[in-house]
Amino acid sequence: MTPIVPLIAACLLVAGGMSAGAQPQVERVETDAQLFAAFDLELPGLTEVKQAVEAGDFTRAKQELATYFRTREDKHWWFDPHQVDRNVAYGAKCLAMAQQIADRTGGFDESRWLPNGELDWLGNASHANWGRMYFWESLGRAYWHSGEEHPAATMWVKLLRSWVKQCPPLSDPGYWATMTVGIHMRTGWPHAFNYFLLSPTFTADDMALFLKSTIEQTRHLRANHSQTSNWLTFEMAGLYASGVLYPELKEAADWRRHAAQIAVSDMDRGYLPDGSSIELCPGYHQFFSNYLRMYDLAKTVGRENEDGIGELLAKCEGPYAYYVKLMAPDRTLPAYNDNAPVDAVKQLQAARDRFPEREDFRWIASDGAEGRAPEYTSCILPHAGAGAMRSGWERDANYLSFDFGPVGYRHAHQDKLNVVVWAYGRQILFDPGRRDYSDTPHGNYCTDTFSHNTVLVDNRPQRRPWYQNPSPTKMPYQPVSDVEWESDASRDFAAGVYEGPYGLPGASDSYPYKKGGNFKQGWGRPATHFRQVLFLKPDLFIVADTLESMDGAAHEYDVRWHLDSTAVRLQDDGRWAVTEDPDVANLQVVPLLSDGLTVRSTSAQTEPELMGWKVLKNPVPATTVQHMKSGAGTVRFVTLLVPLKSGQAPLVSAVESVGDDTVVARLADGRTVTVRPPDGPTSKLSATVSSG
Repeated sequence: MTPIVPLIAACLLVAGGMSAGAQPQVERVETDAQLFAAFDLELPGLTEVKQAVEAGDFTRAKQELATYFRTREDKHWWFDPHQVDRNVAYGAKCLAMAQQIADRTGGFDESRWLPNGELDWLGNASHANWGRMYFWESLGRAYWHSGEEHPAATMWVKLLRSWVKQCPPLSDPGYWATMTVGIHMRTGWPHAFNYFLLSPTFTADDMALFLKSTIEQTRHLRANHSQTSNWLTFEMAGLYASGVLYPELKEAADWRRHAAQIAVSDMDRGYLPDGSSIELCPGYHQFFSNYLRMYDLAKTVGRENEDGIGELLAKCEGPYAYYVKLMAPDRTLPAYNDNAPVDAVKQLQAARDRFPEREDFRWIASDGAEGRAPEYTSCILPHAGAGAMRSGWERDANYLSFDFGPVGYRHAHQDKLNVVVWAYGRQILFDPGRRDYSDTPHGNYCTDTFSHNTVLVDNRPQRRPWYQNPSPTKMPYQPVSDVEWESDASRDFAAGVYEGPYGLPGASDSYPYKKGGNFKQGWGRPATHFRQVLFLKPDLFIVADTLESMDGAAHEYDVRWHLDSTAVRLQDDGRWAVTEDPDVANLQVVPLLSDGLTVRSTSAQTEPELMGWKVLKNPVPATTVQHMKSGAGTVRFVTLLVPLKSGQAPLVSAVESVGDDTVVARLADGRTVTVRPPDGPTSKLSATVSSG
């Protein structure tokens, strides 16, 4: 999801199925006559409503409609609104929030309100959760828990009236972005309708107002939804929810059918054959759960055999298996692209009962108490272009993930050939991911090449536009073609290439669609970057970077290693780096080709550029180690990454060149690593390990 309004507006135009010059239309429901025209009044339960409408008595018609909804008995939602549960989950916490709204404290302080007493929806539109209206469900839970009309029911009705008044269709890009509408139409709005259904504060007029807006918003989803990706999952979940909860509407069957068919087809359009989302982002991968939510709702109300929605379950097995394939020793996934840490155990706990035959799902979900570990260790996602190299499935294993694939559909970073490393279960070489979506230097830093473990050319970052690869316009999806992958019991090998453009030198706009941004300025192809990774199991990673000048000129190359530590010591005359954090695993970073090499170590720097930061919700100091060389033609780097157990001294004790094509690294435990670096783009990295 994209939780800031400027990006919502941009993505709505680029990927939401609308051109910049077109304005989506919403068929309005402003009058009572228009409201009742949307209902199938021939249904037996609506006889009294029909009679009132035919008599032109809309006041009575609204009363009869409210009575109908309050007394209908078939199951249409997750819970029965007639079975009020005073012990509803999180009731006390929700009631405290409701009281804050009433008292204008906490997140609802005086600055949030208008002089007329209404919440200032438009003044708060940039706050993502206002538009998503999760707190409407919380108000409903508070109402059930309290058993009283005030403050929850009173405040919710006021919020309903003020939102409809202030935010008519398409009035605000935050509230009417289709993803935002989908979110609150699958949760906040329908939950509130059912929680407050029997409340005398929720009058017949208020219910009519609620239904008018519900119809408008659902029509908006039906007409203007996205092509694919996480936006579409929310949009279809909202569309389907309205079709299920209000089957009396003439359009409800179409809403259900369209949402189900789109969801089923999108599992092939929005997810690759190897299970990965086309956004190539673990955090956004998870939103196929919205389709499962539709499936579960269908089962709850007895519609699982309608509209082909039953096909969704089988199509979700591959996306669940993705969590296994990419899972790191600490049971999280690498923070590729826009991401916060993703808990694989939590995700697979949701899958365990759905796919009881998957022993690997049960093993991870139960932390090894049930099922069996996967039969493989290292693996490749050939369509996503990511490889996971493992010493084993233990929580203290060594692990490297190599991102050699395309940029991704959206939420993408400029980071091809990035690697991340877990040393004995601790993530030590990190990808920053992205939690902060504000347009700040740190937010931009997260998305750009500067903050990733790959190479800059003349201080220029990679530049790849979104929405092009993978893209539904290029189906059927094919495996990534410019990679190599080999794996056996003793070693893993992977190779990839970046031959795309580099942009302006220094910090620039890494988001491709920022209005007025300079993302597309200054592009060139000064060099091609070839990266090979060799894992000598169980504990030695070798990374070979070959840079080939494309214009015949000399260039400066900067290989960056971002370490989750500020306790970094430089060894061997400042060329080797080792983290020295107590009571945890560490990492030794050793360049094997030192001729012409400059090494720098930087922590928590802000000027002249950001460097040495791990940006979570707030920036945290880390360390960036740079390996830099200049030259024309072919320039080579080879780096040995050595995980160290807690308390273990650095393993590499000496490095020496043997002839023109071999480097030998001697380890303190008596092993010798003999490395033959690639001598050009078509040459292959090789290495052997011998005991002392």
